[in-house]
Amino acid sequence: MKITDDPTPIKLVKLPDNSAAESRPEGPSPAHRKDRVSLSLQARELLKAQKALAAIPDVRADKVEAIKARIADGTYRIDSEQIAAKMIREALSDDE
Repeated sequence: MKITDDPTPIKLVKLPDNSAAESRPEGPSPAHRKDRVSLSLQARELLKAQKALAAIPDVRADKVEAIKARIADGTYRIDSEQIAAKMIREALSDDE
């Protein structure tokens, strides 16, 4: 950048004052406007499914009580071969 001692006057141009027009937006004032939300059909269905899932208990008390009773009377047996086979099947299916 070069600085010189050029005494040429600079002409300033005054722009019109639009601040009054800018301060008044058209339509209702922000205090009188209300926000609106519109959910898609898919969002409404998802919300409905989430509410249905929330109504289902995390623990099936009837099954828990039945297993506790079988453990208490000594009739509950675990088939370790069946459990191992299922673990292997799930591990192989996860690799795909």
